[in-house]
Amino acid sequence: MSTYATTSDEQDDRFGSGVAGAILLHVAVVCGLAAAVFIEHIRNPHWGEDTSSVGAIQASIVSAIPLPPKAAPVKDSVLASEDVTPAPKPPPKEATQPPPKPTDVLIKTKTPPKVVPKTAPIPTPVPPKHAQPTPETPKAASGDAATQLPQSVSQLKNGTAALTVQNRVFGNRYAYYLRIVASKVNESYASSSSEADPRASMNKSVTVLFDIQRDGSVANLHLENRSGSSTLDTAALRSIQRLDNFPQLPEGDHITIEYKFDYRQQ
Repeated sequence: MSTYATTSDEQDDRFGSGVAGAILLHVAVVCGLAAAVFIEHIRNPHWGEDTSSVGAIQASIVSAIPLPPKAAPVKDSVLASEDVTPAPKPPPKEATQPPPKPTDVLIKTKTPPKVVPKTAPIPTPVPPKHAQPTPETPKAASGDAATQLPQSVSQLKNGTAALTVQNRVFGNRYAYYLRIVASKVNESYASSSSEADPRASMNKSVTVLFDIQRDGSVANLHLENRSGSSTLDTAALRSIQRLDNFPQLPEGDHITIEYKFDYRQQ
């Protein structure tokens, strides 16, 4: 019991001595400050007053300090030696559609099908029921047999008469002259054919050959192909002999005419 009591007393003494030391230290600091203020007041009697004195700094309190005006920016004010490259423009932003509202209903549109134009079917040619044979073109009886020559075919009372000129160039160029010759010969043959014997001349043909001179006269008249009927051959020769003259030739010194008579009774 005595030992515990002794220790407690010692602690109380230490605490009391510490508090007393702290008080003395604060008193000493306050006294030092007071002494410094007093000494400064003796050296400068006007210290601390709210009056301006010679050599003192006077300051005026204002609400705001005006700032210098900003200089206007100079457009394209760059150094001459600098190589200024304009900054690339940003790419345009893609337009984005706003998200659909919950109340919106998406309706799918159907693409119409492509219409392919229909081509009309090609009609199939229908052959005729009764195909007619192509008539053979008469060819010259003399000269080059394989050469096709211009001609004039006429329907007569007792058959047909075909005129052919051996000069193809003359026939193509002066077809009107051959029509004049054919007209004269056909008129003359119409009267001469009545002298032919119908029974001996039926379905027979005779060919005569003659030249027309420059002045239109007839020369070298003869039978080229006989018919087998003397009366028909004579009628063919007389149809040419009865003609005094043809018109003058439009070109050349003569032309050779071939005339074929086919005897048919209508």
